[in-house]
Amino acid sequence: MDLQRAKNEGVGSSHDTSAGKALALLDALGGPRAVMGVSELAQVVSLPKSTAHRLLTVLIDSGYVRRAGDKYALSTRAFELGNQVAVARANGLRDRAMPVLSELYAQTREAVHLAVPAGSSVLYVEKLFGPESVRINTAVGMRRPQHATALGKSMLAFSQPRTGGSMQARYYRFTAFTIATPDLLGRALDRVREEGFATDFEETFLGVSCIAVPVLDRRTHKPVAALSLSAAAVGRSVLRYKGVMLKAAEQLSGHVSTLVA
Repeated sequence: MDLQRAKNEGVGSSHDTSAGKALALLDALGGPRAVMGVSELAQVVSLPKSTAHRLLTVLIDSGYVRRAGDKYALSTRAFELGNQVAVARANGLRDRAMPVLSELYAQTREAVHLAVPAGSSVLYVEKLFGPESVRINTAVGMRRPQHATALGKSMLAFSQPRTGGSMQARYYRFTAFTIATPDLLGRALDRVREEGFATDFEETFLGVSCIAVPVLDRRTHKPVAALSLSAAAVGRSVLRYKGVMLKAAEQLSGHVSTLVA
C-alpha cells in the first residue's frame, strides 16, 4: 500500500507534542506495514529520523514496541491493551455477536465480519472464515473507508439523515467500481435505507462481493455495528444471503441495549 493510501486509512498523522508523535508512530506500526525501519517510520509520520528513533526507544522501554532485527513492530502489550476496549471485553459486543457470526458461517461457509464505526472508516472487530470461503484481505483491527465497503454504507445510511455530503467531496478508489462521488454515495445510501442492507460488488477487492446489515440500537435507531458476508463475485449473487443476514442483524440488535458499555 502506498503512502497516500496509508494516510487515507488513518496512518501517518502528525502532532506537535511528544506524546502525539509517539502515538503517530504507534498508528503507523498498526497500519498496512506491520514491520518498518526507522527511516520509513520517520517518513510516514513526517518526523526527523533522530526524533523517531528517540521516541521508538521510549516505546520499547514502555513495552508497546519491539525490535524485529533492525526494524520495529508492535508488541503483545499493544494486543493486550487493545482487547480491553468495550467491544472486545467479556460480555461486550464481540462476545454477544460470536454465536450469530458462528451461525452465519455454519449456514453459508462464507467469510463473515463484525465491524463498528470509526470516524469515516469501519473497524473490523471479528472475522470468521474457512477453507471454502473467498480469500479476502481483511483482519481484526483493520480499518477500511466507509464509502468503499458494504459494512460502512450499511451504518452510514442509518447514521445520517440524507447522503454522505458532509464527508469529503471525493473518495479514494480501490477499484474501478468504487463509489467516488457524493452523488453516487447518496443514491447508494438511499437504497440501503429502503432495503435494509448494503452491497459492495468489487468496490474494495476485485473478485469479491459483499452484503452487510446494520446492527441498530432499538432505543435510538442508530447503528452501533454491522455484520457482513463476503463471497466470490463470480457465480451466484451474494444477494441470495439477504434473508439470513437481515435475520442475524435483527437477532443481534435485540442484545444491543443490554451490552456492557
